[in-house]
Amino acid sequence: MGCAYRLPVVAPPSQQLVRIVANAPEQYTVQVNTGAVTEYDVPHDGRIKVGIPSYRPSCGVYLFNAIKVRGYGDPLNGWTVSITRNGKIVREQSLRVTQKSPTDEAGYHMVRIGQ
Repeated sequence: MGCAYRLPVVAPPSQQLVRIVANAPEQYTVQVNTGAVTEYDVPHDGRIKVGIPSYRPSCGVYLFNAIKVRGYGDPLNGWTVSITRNGKIVREQSLRVTQKSPTDEAGYHMVRIGQ
């Protein structure tokens, strides 16, 4: 016995529900950088659907097929969500952080912007 490699399955394309919580959310724009930048205008209710392309997490290397020793890469930690107002970035965080934020009653992950 030695090392074993595990190749995770491909995550299919999906959508992430995001809600910008601010006094006037329509004044903000959201840019999502997944290797290609996609821009979303924020409506009055602050709710948008962000497209997430398919991806594959990195291979895992396991000692004796049990103890993980390599392969901790997560594309969602490197992909960013930037919220801008008047061309200036007011908040930037990883897509993974956005996914872990609290949700509202409709399942939208809330990103609060302080005034």
